Amino acid sequence: MPHGEYAVRPLRTGDCPPVGDGAAAVILAAGDRARELCARPAWIRGIDHRIEAHGLGVRDLTDSPSTRLAAERAGAFARPVDTAELHAPFTAREVVLRKALRLGDAVDVNPSGGALAAHPIMAAGLIRIGEAAARIHRGPCGRALAHATSGPCLQQNLVAVLEGDSR
Repeated sequence: MPHGEYAVRPLRTGDCPPVGDGAAAVILAAGDRARELCARPAWIRGIDHRIEAHGLGVRDLTDSPSTRLAAERAGAFARPVDTAELHAPFTAREVVLRKALRLGDAVDVNPSGGALAAHPIMAAGLIRIGEAAARIHRGPCGRALAHATSGPCLQQNLVAVLEGDSR
């Protein structure tokens, strides 16, 4: 079933994010200070950023090796994650990211609605990290993956792995 008129073929309006402004801020704290600020802190267990070639004609746009490598280096594949917040403002990008990040059906992907629901430019990636942390703060998630991207067609990719206390 088509979702909306064509924005630019083959993308329909439902495949693209709404236009809007926004901002984001994240408070980073360590150790006892983090526990003072939050009953259930989300600890950054790994983070990595990778870049692919800028030229669209020199890489396969159906895959994202830089995302996969960033996830590997951040420790995402060491154990399963419960939640993944993906910076996928276009429906096709989510397909590519799910594959690169090896996300199975058991993973709750973009429970916040993701960047397809709201995409404030230059803040949407940080919002993904904040949303993954919020899932840990609220308790339904013990281990989350957050993804942020920039550049044409997933050129730059950051992956962060967050965990709650295991006590």
